[in-house]
Amino acid sequence: MSVVRMAREGIYALARATGGMALVRRSRFRRERLLILCFHGVSLDDEHEWKPALFIRQEVLRERLRQLRDGGYSVVSLDDGVRRLRDGTLPRAAVALTFDDGTYDFYARAYPVLEEFGYPATVYQTTRYSEVGTPVFDVFVSYLLWKGRHRTVDLSTVVPGAPAGAPAGALDTPARRDAAFWTILRFADTHGLDEVARQHLAERLAAVLGIDFRSLVAKRIVSLMTPGEMAELAGKGIDFQLHTHRHRLFEEREAFTADLHMNRSLLEGATGRVATHFCYPSGVYRRDAMAWLREAGVTSATTCDPGLAAHDTPSLLLPRLVVTESLSPLTFESWASGLAELLPRRTRLAHPEAREP
Repeated sequence: MSVVRMAREGIYALARATGGMALVRRSRFRRERLLILCFHGVSLDDEHEWKPALFIRQEVLRERLRQLRDGGYSVVSLDDGVRRLRDGTLPRAAVALTFDDGTYDFYARAYPVLEEFGYPATVYQTTRYSEVGTPVFDVFVSYLLWKGRHRTVDLSTVVPGAPAGAPAGALDTPARRDAAFWTILRFADTHGLDEVARQHLAERLAAVLGIDFRSLVAKRIVSLMTPGEMAELAGKGIDFQLHTHRHRLFEEREAFTADLHMNRSLLEGATGRVATHFCYPSGVYRRDAMAWLREAGVTSATTCDPGLAAHDTPSLLLPRLVVTESLSPLTFESWASGLAELLPRRTRLAHPEAREP
């Protein structure tokens, strides 16, 4: 733990012990702000060990929701929270729950916990792989290389034409795994492989690494929810919103608009509702994309910049707190109460030039 983080935790602990945190939670300052939480995946297996910044264990999700319940926080839907933020009618210590990407683990792991607590939630659903039914190729390749981190791979047996043993032999470091990852992705892109061919390539990689490919596919590791699963959860109150079709923020207006339209059409087909809220994929946002979102009738957009949204926060730059495995219960409580918002911090994690006109 860094010195800065240790110092913050010390401040949070002191504030909780002296009643300062509870005072902030009950204050007008907190009443006028909305905390939007960002979750990604909830592990089906060992994903939280592979990507702890993106995946958490189910018990961690349950504990964070228990903190909200026991702390007297008002969990509201994203749509209701954004509207009431503008109207000035937020309930006490309002919190909205959002989940990015819409992977199958939300259906299998996250929704049952939300149901336990009776909490509403929004899923920002990317859709390219939702009808394909296969793992998201690039993410799956990264996962396979991590699973095989104790092995040595000859990429020429995976990617035709790759020099034997290059660019990575052993996969024991992130740098070597990254080198292998980009070699495989460049091959797939350069040769224009379709999804069937890409899955065959992933299966070949798994075989070389001694990994049971079929078992992982059967578990639905890093696979998206299907339209049928979305429809089922939408019928139970889960709100599905925009996250782009290809999980990419295109730089050209026509490509961006077409991708957003595809995302919206597939969601409407699955849920019967028109999506008007948006989440920037990977937290990356730009000024031009904000203008395109307005033209498309998007009413709010969330980032991955930490903070609480206030009445005057730009509607297309709403901050969120990303909940990770390493976020301590004390730090989580400090953000929920509003205390962390009052302390100096680095606030911008995405594109530095982005500003709402």
